Amino acid sequence: MTFLAENPTQLQFQISSDLAEESWQQSQSQPTAKGQWNQYLNQICLQTFLPWLQAEYQQRSSIFLDETLLPSFWAFVNGTALTWGNKRLILIPEKTFDNSEYQIPQEWVDIPKLAGDYYLAVQINPDDLSMRVWGYTTHKQIKTSATYNSSDRTYSLDAQEIIQDLNVLWVVSQLNPDEETQVSLTSLSPVSATQAENLLSRLANSGIIQTRLELPFSLWGELLSHDVWRQRLYQLLQGELQSNIAPSQVAVNLSQWLQNTFEDSWQSLEDLFGNSALDFSFRRAAEENETTIKRVKSLNLPDGEAFLLMILDAETDGRISIRIQLRSRSQEEYLPPATHLKLLSSSGQVIQSIQSRLQDNIIQLKRFKSPGGTQFRVQIEIDDFVVTEYFLI
Repeated sequence: MTFLAENPTQLQFQISSDLAEESWQQSQSQPTAKGQWNQYLNQICLQTFLPWLQAEYQQRSSIFLDETLLPSFWAFVNGTALTWGNKRLILIPEKTFDNSEYQIPQEWVDIPKLAGDYYLAVQINPDDLSMRVWGYTTHKQIKTSATYNSSDRTYSLDAQEIIQDLNVLWVVSQLNPDEETQVSLTSLSPVSATQAENLLSRLANSGIIQTRLELPFSLWGELLSHDVWRQRLYQLLQGELQSNIAPSQVAVNLSQWLQNTFEDSWQSLEDLFGNSALDFSFRRAAEENETTIKRVKSLNLPDGEAFLLMILDAETDGRISIRIQLRSRSQEEYLPPATHLKLLSSSGQVIQSIQSRLQDNIIQLKRFKSPGGTQFRVQIEIDDFVVTEYFLI
């Protein structure tokens, strides 16, 4: 690393050719060309700047987000956040050599979970493998002086508003570590698990050119800042998942149950409970005709174990009659209050929903009938905890 001769207050780094090659190869897993460039530039920027920062300054420095989830972030937004002492640095690398202004994606400015203290402007030249940090600004300066561009959701700050002497940042960090760098932000509206599923299904469309511009910012900001939802969308766009199946989930084929073929996780009442299967209210479920199929699955809920019970009957018209129950372990135990049991379509639309009361040990959806080829989901929600089971007839 050297200071530029023509501007000794700016940083110049030489990029390792091995790092450039490795970063380019890793970026090819991105589902879009924009995502590839984001990952390529940010990987180079991160692995070049962070070791220097850690060696040069004593403040503890680390990657703010989970490093394994960074590709899912770069698929949609340019930039990387670092924790630096009690401050947060945002690195925004660009390939352009136009430094007349500094552009910052709105996500880094208006999402409370992501907003930084200092924002560093970085230029990368892939041809001569060089990187330049040419200035910095603060969150407060962006919010008070930058121009917001609604067409691409970025803030633009004129170069004259950028502090191009990086020595100022290092001095301020030592002499005034409590400098007021941020302005307060309004929290984004919360997104329920069901709404998130619907939005992910909508965004998992390869025809969408700019995913980050498809939704109102309040909704998009919540999805992006939620690691699980963002990772889910990233995998959907990669084509690693079927649009209706979540990560690590395989749809249970209920038609096979009628042929006495069952998944290991779905057991008979007798296998799971032994003779106690006829105790409590499982008695009624067990007292069906001989053709009724009953399978139960144990679920680990926040306040303990519960059981999801599926009861199937073949109808004469070829459809399957289905009843769905959620039960506590025993008659003396209750489901957590406000436990939601929902029936969702394959696209995530809520078809039925029921909520437990203060002392419910069973909740049940209304019986429904479906023809072959139907996909649906059963979802259990308790506050922010969500379990989703996927089914195919």
